[in-house]
Amino acid sequence: GGGGLKGGGGGSLLRSEYELLAQVSVIVAVHLVHVPGTDKYLYMERPSGYHYDGSRQIAGTFDLVTRRWQHLETPDGLFCCGHTLMSDGSVAIVGGHQANAGFPSGMASIRTWRDGQPGLNKITEMKTNRWYPTITLLQDGRLLIMGGTQGVGAGTANNENYEIWDPKNPLVTIEKPVEKNYLRAVRQNYYPFNYVLPSGDMFNFCARIGWIMDPMTNTYKTTLPPRPGYAGAQFPYTGSSVMLPLMPAKNYKVEIMVFGGANERANVNLSMDAGSWSHRITVNPPAAAGLPYTFDGWYEEFMGSPRVMGDATLLPNGQVILMNGAKQGLAGDASSGGGSRANYPNFYAELYDPDAPAGTRYTTLARSQIARLYHSTVALTTNGTLLVTGCDRCWKIDSDLPFSMPRAKAEYRNEIFYPPAWYDFARKPRILTAPSFISYNVQFSVTYTGEQDPNVPVTSAVLVAPSSCTHSFNMNQRVVGLVMQRNDPLNKILTLVAPPSANHAPPQKYMLFLLNGKTYSKAAWVQLG
Repeated sequence: GGGGLKGGGGGSLLRSEYELLAQVSVIVAVHLVHVPGTDKYLYMERPSGYHYDGSRQIAGTFDLVTRRWQHLETPDGLFCCGHTLMSDGSVAIVGGHQANAGFPSGMASIRTWRDGQPGLNKITEMKTNRWYPTITLLQDGRLLIMGGTQGVGAGTANNENYEIWDPKNPLVTIEKPVEKNYLRAVRQNYYPFNYVLPSGDMFNFCARIGWIMDPMTNTYKTTLPPRPGYAGAQFPYTGSSVMLPLMPAKNYKVEIMVFGGANERANVNLSMDAGSWSHRITVNPPAAAGLPYTFDGWYEEFMGSPRVMGDATLLPNGQVILMNGAKQGLAGDASSGGGSRANYPNFYAELYDPDAPAGTRYTTLARSQIARLYHSTVALTTNGTLLVTGCDRCWKIDSDLPFSMPRAKAEYRNEIFYPPAWYDFARKPRILTAPSFISYNVQFSVTYTGEQDPNVPVTSAVLVAPSSCTHSFNMNQRVVGLVMQRNDPLNKILTLVAPPSANHAPPQKYMLFLLNGKTYSKAAWVQLG
């Protein structure tokens, strides 16, 4: 743990730390979802046979407050599913794996789970099997299911349609075609990077190309410029992506980033270095009806080190924490019986500050003692730290640094990562009261004090969606700034305005954070609708 390395932004020493929790999870967090309104996390895995308690479940929850584990029953195979949060606080889990280890095939299943239920519930089936699909909460509470192949692995049939599932009419899905040239170009439409935009359209990206499209009307509007360089971003060349915070002061300007990935030639040479660059693009809405979207970018920057299978996590202050992954190789299982296709773990976390001057945005932080390669995950917590967990191919790997090996192929240890802003207790605000429900474009009041100093100012406030992370993509990650109508520092009352529409922030439970510069409070949960 301890201090990070000297970084770019003014050369300051930024403190950060990995804490190894005493409690291990019983299953591997191949899939990790923050349960809304709680400090619990849903873990889902592929059957491993390595559980230390001899259990056979492939799902369970871990509570960060009580540090207790609870097994959950599952109707079928969950591995390689897509998942996100629903407006009512349930988790939606779609697609998955073929029949395996006594679990029936879950490749076409739509399942839900909410806190307190003893297991996942199969609701219906999609029109086709999906392995590696992305599921996205839409503005009206429906869910978009896109991508994945109809069989396990490359070379199996693509899904030529996406599906829209309505929890209010739960037994059927509506099917619409994916643009043919896009599908041909990406070959396998694995876990596409999809984001609902403030315009109401969707950013849809896979491999190195994409579209701005309207999934409701099935209108493909404007093609994205291709991401430069020779690295793909989707499996097995897995990169990561975030949409930077949507801030009212910037008129909710849309900026999307793709980090790292691997050279496509690594297929024949696993010792190739992973990509060490990131790309950032600005998406400008049409200047007038009927005109196309325009773009600034992709703007290329170099990270501190190469990274394939990394995880990118947005902090409430808009900074991005990169962690996990490898410096060489690809995602996936080695052909020699389930080892890793990647070596040289990237143990160091990195901070990306989107508002810092160009050339100084990356800072190397603390390192972990644990390798987090294929099937690792990260999620933000309510106190603004990061839960770091997962990896089921982290055994018998080459490393240029000493590290702590797992006792089997599967990694059950959990860590908490403390980013630099977490340590700034003297300037940290604390929420005293906040409403449990807020409505679009309507004012609401929050009272506050300071964690140590009652006179700390509050300079901004944000909503942060709960994480839903797998295979280096967090499908529900979103940070939306709030208009501050009034700030009464004497009585410590803020008058904030909820986001203007469901295009800015789809209806669900969010974490509300108050900020003092880059320093943020602990969260209060609010339901937006």
